[in-house]
Amino acid sequence: MELRVYYGPHQSKLITGYSVDLGAGGLFLSTTCPFDINDIVKLKFTVPDENEKAIACNARVAWINQEGNKPKPELPVGAGLQFVDLAAEDLASIESFLEIKTVW
Repeated sequence: MELRVYYGPHQSKLITGYSVDLGAGGLFLSTTCPFDINDIVKLKFTVPDENEKAIACNARVAWINQEGNKPKPELPVGAGLQFVDLAAEDLASIESFLEIKTVW
């Protein structure tokens, strides 16, 4: 499932992309934006649940899938992002969504 993600270096200048993988610890962002490992990225996204609450947090670039150098060839060009300061209630929303998704 793709989730629309707003991301960028500053909360006031976010661009739109898509996550093609979401977990409790982070997400994979499909993007051609030139990140470096350990860059900090501002994220804002909504997990489809009954609250539809926007989640905003920082994430660290943990790994990068570049054209011609894909550690995870099953995924498109982009970056694996690790949540840095995710609020407890936001983590609970993500975990609840992941539980529901695996039941389908």
